[in-house]
Amino acid sequence: MIIDSLTHILPKAFENEKNKFLKKDRIFNCLFSNSTAKISSVSDLYKSMTQSEVDKSVIAGFGWTDISLAKLSNDYNLESANNSKGKLIPLCSINPIWGKSAIIELRRCYELGAKGVGELHLDTQGIFDNNLNCMDEIMDFTLSYNMPTIIHGSEPLGHLYPGKGITSPEKIIKIIQKYPKNIFIFSHFGGGLPFYSLMPEIKCLLENTFFDSAAFPYLYDSKVFKVSSIALGENKILFASDFPVTTQMYSLKKFSEVSLNNMEKKSILSVNADNIYSKVVN
Repeated sequence: MIIDSLTHILPKAFENEKNKFLKKDRIFNCLFSNSTAKISSVSDLYKSMTQSEVDKSVIAGFGWTDISLAKLSNDYNLESANNSKGKLIPLCSINPIWGKSAIIELRRCYELGAKGVGELHLDTQGIFDNNLNCMDEIMDFTLSYNMPTIIHGSEPLGHLYPGKGITSPEKIIKIIQKYPKNIFIFSHFGGGLPFYSLMPEIKCLLENTFFDSAAFPYLYDSKVFKVSSIALGENKILFASDFPVTTQMYSLKKFSEVSLNNMEKKSILSVNADNIYSKVVN
């Protein structure tokens, strides 16, 4: 089995009203103002899954700053998942600084089948400006239902790209320290945080923390899987393409180049994600 732990789909309204939406939402503007940025539908994702033999995909939103666009995206993901016969795993995207409105939307999505929160872009959403305290109620809710929270991670080095942000390993550690019992999945290998797990004081903080490989061909050499598995353990790494940023087929091709044994590959490709989402309280 192959589970793609982070993909993105959006309803047609985001294409049809793109210019309007670019003005309404900061993260949408950041990610999609470039004319070459891809917006994919659920049918595009299904086609990709068939071609690349992916069995399940986690479908996420983005770090929305406009609640109306968040609801539009959430509804599309939930409807798509409910019609997918188990092939799609939906997340709910919110902005914690919305306060009670964020909790109301999270609860609504959970009751409709959402299995986690994300993807969040903490810097773009203004969460760091609130000393993380605005996340308290969200974290209490997700902890109660064993739901993972997926957060964009930023590499402190390397090239710039739309949406890279400043959620560096140093800031990620502060999030984990504040909410040590919550389940987190940090995208893009958490900006490189697994490498620091060779430090004992860092590794002991990561008991409930996981890292996905979203867009890794764009960011890292494929050896990142081997290095992260040595440093942290293959049970902490989830395969993710970040479709449509990187295609599922190309991501899997690059993953196949990695020197891992069959057990390690199976853990990264499916077992770790299945363990996380199967424990969400329905």
